[in-house]
Amino acid sequence: MLIVALAAMGFASANAQTTLPGSIPEAVKENVSAKAVMKNIMTRTSVRKFKQQPVEDAKIEALLRAGMAAPTANDLQPWHFVVLKDKQDIEKYAESNKYHAEDIKKTPLFIFVCADTTRMAEGQGKELWVQDLSAVSENILLAAHAMGLGACWTTIYPIQKKVNGISRTLNLPGNLIPLNGIIIGYPDEPEQPKDKWDTKKITYGIPN
Repeated sequence: MLIVALAAMGFASANAQTTLPGSIPEAVKENVSAKAVMKNIMTRTSVRKFKQQPVEDAKIEALLRAGMAAPTANDLQPWHFVVLKDKQDIEKYAESNKYHAEDIKKTPLFIFVCADTTRMAEGQGKELWVQDLSAVSENILLAAHAMGLGACWTTIYPIQKKVNGISRTLNLPGNLIPLNGIIIGYPDEPEQPKDKWDTKKITYGIPN
């Protein structure tokens, strides 16, 4: 399990003090590993403001390993990551985004999750990369939270203007399509997760 694996790598979970937005399901209360995983999922939330503290290389590698552990259709693994962690690269990226330049400059780490079109399925399965990379992104978000980092998924695809602009800024080769940019760092202030559990959004069985 992701949380157990991160603990084994020496990364202690930092969500122990986070207030649960609801309660731990009864089915996992007696299983320590399952309870830790469920708590990490339920206490994760989007974080957009960070301390001016770099993210350690070991944690960056752990995030990428978590991403690459995601499920993938036909085991094609159609992902490629672009990592911005150096101030010079982040400032260059900020210059291309005049509306959010100051916020970008204050972000310690960007991981752009991209699709490699040379590793996509054929025919109707060609668009499955969106599902694959979404699973990758969630793994990264959960791993970040488990290691005491904050993160937020910022959308790029399918907004073509963003895809084109960021592809130019990052000088991406033609075979890469950016799905999103995940901003990551140490949270500047605690964020309280929302309780999204809603039984009205569940249908059991086939309605008549």
